[in-house]
Amino acid sequence: MEFISTILSICGAVSIVGGAGAIVVKVIKPAFLLTKRVSQLEVYNEKDYKRLQSLEEMQKQQSKCLAAMLNHEITGNGIESMKKIRDELLESIIDK
Repeated sequence: MEFISTILSICGAVSIVGGAGAIVVKVIKPAFLLTKRVSQLEVYNEKDYKRLQSLEEMQKQQSKCLAAMLNHEITGNGIESMKKIRDELLESIIDK
């Protein structure tokens, strides 16, 4: 009789520990998944920020080029300025 009581006690202890373990896994696993997802989103955010900066710089250079061409059309001058802007624009395109 005592043997059966000991076995039942051991089974009860295993059941309690197993249940507690399952609860801990259910609570902790989403936290790990969330941490992984946040890390990946941070990587994407950094890439998007760099891409946005690059696009803004290209837009500035295009605006300079457009202003130089407009100035040249109006005055017929500014060829040296246009050459300088062209070189900057080509350098930017080659670097990317």
